[in-house]
Amino acid sequence: MGLDTHRRNVSDKKRAAILKAALDNFLRNGFSRAGMADIAREADVSTATLYKHFDSKEALFAAVVKQAARSVGDYSGLVAPDDSARDILRKLCRAYLSVQFEHNANALMRIVIAEVPGAPKLAAEMYDVLANRRNDSVMAVMDAMIERGMLKPHDAAFSARLGSGMLKELFVWPALFDADFQLPADTDRKIDMCVDAFLELYGA
Repeated sequence: MGLDTHRRNVSDKKRAAILKAALDNFLRNGFSRAGMADIAREADVSTATLYKHFDSKEALFAAVVKQAARSVGDYSGLVAPDDSARDILRKLCRAYLSVQFEHNANALMRIVIAEVPGAPKLAAEMYDVLANRRNDSVMAVMDAMIERGMLKPHDAAFSARLGSGMLKELFVWPALFDADFQLPADTDRKIDMCVDAFLELYGA
């Protein structure tokens, strides 16, 4: 068991090093110009070891996307028992923007958009992670808020997309077309405007 645990730990460390090197390389060079041999060298592993973990550049990119977006998987942990509806919605907005701006989602999305004609599978993978899974997670929070009487009964699937649409309009779309775009100084005020608009529609 000791030897197996050691080997697993070594393998996990190598995988983490590969993912970090791959993220840096993709962000620096884009998908097409990123080289598996370069990524292996930067991760300090052999090319054979890299391919043992990821059998293609597409699979490696998909893993990078999933890691960058790992915090979108479950928003339920954001909700505290004493939170008001406004508190929860603000936390959701902040968590959403954190993924986009602090976990490289915007930069990765720009790479995917550039590669769509030649690698449509990349776009499908990213859409699944950053849209479908995130919307499912937000929808689960909305359903819980409805059940607790914090929001009036409504189609949570639609409201989750409506809420994320406001954030995209104010923060995400500008960042996709301007690599230097940063969250503005009035981000909190704009989040409050989104929350106010959402509660005007769905507040209990």
